[in-house]
Amino acid sequence: MARKSDRKLRERGHIRRRGNSFQISVYAGIDPLTGNRLYLTDSTTDEKEAERIRTRLVAEVDEDRHARSKGTLRVAMEDWLRLAELGDETRDGYEMYARRYIYPAFGAEPLAKIKVRTLEQFYADLHRCRVRCDGRPFLDHRVDGPYECRTVKHKRPPGRPPTAGYPPHDCVEKGCKITECLPHVCHPLAKASVLKIHFMISARFPRPCGGSG
Repeated sequence: MARKSDRKLRERGHIRRRGNSFQISVYAGIDPLTGNRLYLTDSTTDEKEAERIRTRLVAEVDEDRHARSKGTLRVAMEDWLRLAELGDETRDGYEMYARRYIYPAFGAEPLAKIKVRTLEQFYADLHRCRVRCDGRPFLDHRVDGPYECRTVKHKRPPGRPPTAGYPPHDCVEKGCKITECLPHVCHPLAKASVLKIHFMISARFPRPCGGSG
């Protein structure tokens, strides 16, 4: 029986030599997000170790301990938002949370690489500052792209400007319109909003998000 079992194991997965290393791959089903075939892969320079790795990868597939998708969180989230039974107002709110907070942080990350510890830090950052700043001073710019951070629309008397130009004046006293970018002040994201973001992310994982590592 042991020999038959070993033979079946050898029939699953491939070990291919490339240069000084051995590349191991084991078929793990169809990726539910991308529709592509999913393979577990690893490599080593030791031929005996390659066999042990293949045994481990096959066991991960048999025991359902492998990541079920290589798709990114953004792909998974967009798929969920498209198919979930949500009211229009709820969907609009979730899409806003995704655009502002989830995609900038994790949009390009494969689901399998997102760890619980990373998410916990993400939520803690949002509780501290909704833009997740690094604590260093900076200006909150009003618009994107090049522009002047401080502009003044001077309040002038009617008529032609004086030949010698307008004399210096106190803009505040004269009531000139001053528009400027202000220093950033941290504002935490509301707890209810963080909980909604957590719900959205958790909905894309069939088990605790990516493990605790």
